Amino acid sequence: MIRRVFKFSFLALICGASLSACGGGGGASVTAQTDPTSAQTPSQGTGGTASSNPASGLVDYGKALRPYTALAKPAKGVSVADPDFPGNTRIVRVTDVASDFKAGVAVPVYPTIQSWNCDESLLFLYITSPQSGGQSGHALFDGKTYKFIKFIDINPADVEQVYWDPVNPALLRYVDNRESGGTYLRELVAYNVNTGQKTVLKSFTGNAALTPTSGKIGGGGDPFAASADGDLFGFGVYQEKNGPGGAALQGQFSYRLSTNKISTYGTHEGNVAQALPSGRGLMLGDDTKVSVLSEAGAVQRQIAFGGTEHGDLLQNAAGNDVFVAVQFDGPAGSGNLMAANLTTGVVSTIIGESTGDGYPRTGGLLSGRSRAPGWVALAITGCPAGSTGNCNGYQPTVSGAAQTYLDQEIVLANIDTGKVYRVAHHRSTGNYSNAKTSNYWAQPNLVISPSGTRILVASDWGDANPNSPVINPSAAVDTYVIELPAYRGQ
Repeated sequence: MIRRVFKFSFLALICGASLSACGGGGGASVTAQTDPTSAQTPSQGTGGTASSNPASGLVDYGKALRPYTALAKPAKGVSVADPDFPGNTRIVRVTDVASDFKAGVAVPVYPTIQSWNCDESLLFLYITSPQSGGQSGHALFDGKTYKFIKFIDINPADVEQVYWDPVNPALLRYVDNRESGGTYLRELVAYNVNTGQKTVLKSFTGNAALTPTSGKIGGGGDPFAASADGDLFGFGVYQEKNGPGGAALQGQFSYRLSTNKISTYGTHEGNVAQALPSGRGLMLGDDTKVSVLSEAGAVQRQIAFGGTEHGDLLQNAAGNDVFVAVQFDGPAGSGNLMAANLTTGVVSTIIGESTGDGYPRTGGLLSGRSRAPGWVALAITGCPAGSTGNCNGYQPTVSGAAQTYLDQEIVLANIDTGKVYRVAHHRSTGNYSNAKTSNYWAQPNLVISPSGTRILVASDWGDANPNSPVINPSAAVDTYVIELPAYRGQ
C-alpha cells in the first residue's frame, strides 16, 4: 500500500486562552490591549473552551456512500452549499490567488498551525509560486469577512513556524534567525501585525550550547512547539550543511517563558520533541512509539503508536494530552484517525479498520487546533472520485455515479465520544498519491478554527466534475472556508 509520510512536524501553538480572554475586538484591525511583553507572563491553563458546540446542527451521515455531485468552482467571496452534505456545510472561497497575487498557491501553512488569531478576527495564509511580477509571503486577512488586508513582514525559520499569541490577538510569535555581521541573531519574538513592532521575548544568542558556527533554532523542517498557554516551547538546534536536508539536528531544548528556564538534552533519534498542550512536558515520536518526556527531556512514558505520520496534539474533555494521527500498519493498528492518550497510555481508533472503516486512505491530514476539547478535523485525499482503478482496495465508483466514503471528504470527529460527522468534499486532486506527478501544495491542508465552528482547507478544485476528475499538478491552489451550522447560527 502507498502511504504518505508528512513533510513537517506535527505540533504548533494552540491559542490557549478562551475567546473572552483575548484582548482587542472583532475587526480586521485589532489594536493590542496589552503590551507585547505581557506574553512573557502567561496565565497557566489547559487550553480553554470553545464558545459553542462545533457539532451543533450537523447531520450524522454514518458510513453510507454519499453521492459526489459536480460543483463549479465558486467565485471568490461567494458562499455555496455542498450538495452532497446538505445542511452541514457552506463553503466560501477565500482567495483567487491567480488574479489577486499573480501566484499559484494560497494555503493555510499546515494543519497543526492555527491560521486564526485567538478571537478569530484575523487569519493568515501563505502565498507562494509567484509568476513574473507576482507576490508571495505570509498574507493577513480579516478573520470574518475573509478580505485581504496586507502582507506581513516576518522571517520565521520555515514558512509554517509562526504562531498567534494565545492572549493578544494582534501578536504573532516566531523564531527570528536573522544574520547580522556573520552572526545569527536567534530570537523568539512577538510581532504586532498592526504596527509592525517586533518585541524580543527571549534571545538565545550567546548561549554556547545553542549557537553552532552556522545554524538556526527551529529550522530544518521541524516547527517549534508551545503549550496551550504559550509558556513551554520545544526547540531544535540545527547546523547548516550542504547537500540533502540542508541542516543537521545537533541538539534540542525546551524553554519556559514564565521562568526563563532553558533545559538542553540530546537529539533523541534526530527528531524534535513537541511541547504538550497542558505544559506538563513534551512528546517525541518515531515510527514505532511516542515518548512522553519531562521538561528536561527525561523519558516518562512510552506508547506503542507510530509518531511520524500526519498527526496533531490536543486535549480531551478530561484535560489529558492526546496525540491523534493516521496509522498505516502501526503497532496499534491502522486507521485514518487513531488517538494515543499520553496521560493514560490508552490507544483508541475513531476511524479505522477496527471500527469497520477499512484500510486508511492515503493523504489524510488532521488538525486539532480547536479549543473545543476533543474535537479534530480530518481531510482525506484518497481516490479522486470516479476513478476507474482500485485504490487502497476501495472502489469509490458505484454504477457509474461518483460516490464516496471518506475519500475526498472532510470530517469533524470527537475523540472522546467517537462521533464522526462528514461535512464536505474538498475537491482537491493534485496531490493524489498514485498520480504520475503531484503538487505538494494541493494536498488538502486544513485548519479547524479556535471555536471549532469553521474549517479552512486548500484545494485545486480538480473534482468540479467528480465523474471526470482533473489531476493537474500545475493548477492554482486556493483556500476555502467551511462554515458549519454552529458558526452560521451565531
